[in-house]
Amino acid sequence: MKTLLTAGIVVLIVTMPTYAVAQSTEATDCWVETAVMDLAPFEVTVCLLEGGSIQIYASSSERPRMIDINLGYDAAGTECWWRTAYDTPWVILGVDAENVALVGYRPPGAADTALDAYIPACTSRPREIDNTLAVAWELANRYVHEIPAPRFNPDVGITGLETYLEVVVPDPVTASLVSPLGTTVVAEIKVAQVLVEWGDGGFDNYTETTFARLTGYPDGLARHIYETKTCPTPGGPRCHPSLAEYEIQVDFDWFVRWRVDTGPWSTIAVPNTTALSGYDVDEIITRTVPNP
Repeated sequence: MKTLLTAGIVVLIVTMPTYAVAQSTEATDCWVETAVMDLAPFEVTVCLLEGGSIQIYASSSERPRMIDINLGYDAAGTECWWRTAYDTPWVILGVDAENVALVGYRPPGAADTALDAYIPACTSRPREIDNTLAVAWELANRYVHEIPAPRFNPDVGITGLETYLEVVVPDPVTASLVSPLGTTVVAEIKVAQVLVEWGDGGFDNYTETTFARLTGYPDGLARHIYETKTCPTPGGPRCHPSLAEYEIQVDFDWFVRWRVDTGPWSTIAVPNTTALSGYDVDEIITRTVPNP
């Protein structure tokens, strides 16, 4: 039997009873604290069990295995992460030797995880409240849903002649919210690039300096020449061998950054918003016609 002190509680550690408690009651949340045993400090895993009791695991072989994490604040008010049995949108992408994690955020329904700042592990019982990263995501999600609405001139393309694309790009936005801790989260949201795939293998990207010139016919910058016509039945004479129409894809490539008060900026990766348009292309054939 050994005496262990953590979080101001003296616990008698006996191998078999501790193991039995760990197996009989499921842990819901676990974090790491520094304990002292025989005057020597070491780390233990402290878990909140179903029903509200606390279990301390001094052995790595006995502590619960948890994949999900959550974010909140420790007793000192520092934002931190801990392991949880509940599903959350937070994902650990790496942890260093000091338990500082690179945390990702996966928005509901999204396939991709966004990268964000490094966050330390909780070293005392955490409080699950809204955090600054979640506030930043809330701001970003208000503005990154706009989908491109492209227009093309002519309505039906002609081989050898230019097809013009017109699209209106949303203006940049700066927004802010006050977090539960009283700090102000500021987010800047803008379209960084407009990406165009013309459907025949051609690809163009347009940056912020050219957005004002995406005006379509006759002076717009975004234009493309098709070499092969499309037909309702692909593969006919002079028709595209496999396409009944070209599928033009236009993407808004978003850039979002945020910070707390006047602190350093962090970025959030958000998915592109995309519009797909079917586009027919005809051809004009000149023929020599004898004079009557």
